[in-house]
Amino acid sequence: MIRLDKEYSGRRLLDIDHPESPFGTKESPAVVQSYFDKRNIGCRGGEGEDGHDVVWFWLDKGKSFECPVCSQYFEHGPPDGHGDDEDHHH
Repeated sequence: MIRLDKEYSGRRLLDIDHPESPFGTKESPAVVQSYFDKRNIGCRGGEGEDGHDVVWFWLDKGKSFECPVCSQYFEHGPPDGHGDDEDHHH
């Protein structure tokens, strides 16, 4: 039902809920925020002719990843307001 609702509203299901950010480089990687220590990510490359088929990979906390197709860099990071130095839980 959600799929039909999204397609009827003019948005394809696969176009929904993917982060938009500048192309990640080694010096300035694209930061992927997550509450979890490991997250599955898909890289689609750059815009236009720089795009490529989705490459799926696991992004682990404390590690970076370089896409083997487009060389974009990704880094795991905590969600806004939830830094790694915060060791307390409510």
